[in-house]
Amino acid sequence: MQTTMKAAIYHGAGDVRVEDYPMPDAPGPGEMLVRVKVCGMCGSDVTDWYMTPRAPVALGHEPSGDVVAVGAGVTAFAVGDRVAIHHHVPCMVCDSCRRGSYTNCATFKKTRLYPAGMAEYVRIPAEIVERDILKLPDDQPYEVGALVEPVGCCVRGLDRANIQRGDTVVVIGAGFNGIVMALLASHWGADRVAILDMQASRLERAQSMGLTTFDVSQDDLKDQIARWTGGSGPHAVLVTPSAQAALDLGFDLAAPGATVMLYAPWQPEKRWPVNLFKMLFNEIT
Repeated sequence: MQTTMKAAIYHGAGDVRVEDYPMPDAPGPGEMLVRVKVCGMCGSDVTDWYMTPRAPVALGHEPSGDVVAVGAGVTAFAVGDRVAIHHHVPCMVCDSCRRGSYTNCATFKKTRLYPAGMAEYVRIPAEIVERDILKLPDDQPYEVGALVEPVGCCVRGLDRANIQRGDTVVVIGAGFNGIVMALLASHWGADRVAILDMQASRLERAQSMGLTTFDVSQDDLKDQIARWTGGSGPHAVLVTPSAQAALDLGFDLAAPGATVMLYAPWQPEKRWPVNLFKMLFNEIT
C-alpha cells in the first residue's frame, strides 16, 4: 500500500520544493480521497508575508481531480467521479453566515484540505463533502474545475460591491480576478464596465475579451473616466491590487454614493490614510 506521495512544500520566499509527503489517511465517515489532476496557483500562494509564518506548509487550494475513495455515509459521490473542490466551507447557520459574512464563520476557518491542493492526493473533510464539492461534467476539463474556487472569490467580491441595475463599474487591475469580475459584472446589473491597468499586455488581453480599458499611467486618466461616465463617475469601483496607489485611485474616481470594494489582502501592519471628509459627505462606502 502506498504510504508516501509527492507534494509542493513552501519553505520560504522563493523556496518551494516537491517532496515526499505522507499519504492522507483513508477517508473517515463522510470524507473523500481525491487524486489531484490540476491545481491553480493563487496570489496568496506567492505572497510571502502571508505564507512565511506558516512555513513549511503544503501549497495549493484550487484543486480538481478524481474521487478514489469515499468514507462511510457518502452517497452523493462515488469512486471515479470528477470533482472541483473548495478548501473551506461555512456552516450556513451561525450569526456570521446569517449576515452573509461567510469567511468569518468558525466552521469556514477550521475546515481545510489535507494536506493541500498541490499534492498527488487530498483528503476532503466531511463538512466540505456535504456542502461544497461540485461534479465536473464529462465535457469539461479539470482546468475548469480548478477555476471554481477563484471565480467563487470574484463572485463574492461582486456581491459585496453593491452593484445596482444600470450602474457603471470600474475594475482596477486587469489580472485574472479583475478580468473575471469585469466580465461577470453585467450579471449583477452593471450597464457599463471598464477595467484599468498600466501593463500593455494585460490591457490587450482585456480588450481581446471585449472589455473597455483605460491605461492608469495616462496623465488625463481621471478626465477620460469622467468623459466615459458622462461626468458622474463610476457607481462601484473594484480594487484588486493591494497597493495604496490603487486604493487612492479608487476613491478619487468614485461617484458620490459609490461603493469602493477592496479585494486583495493587505499586510496586517499596513494603515491607509483616507479622506474622511470626502468619504462622509459623498457617502462613499
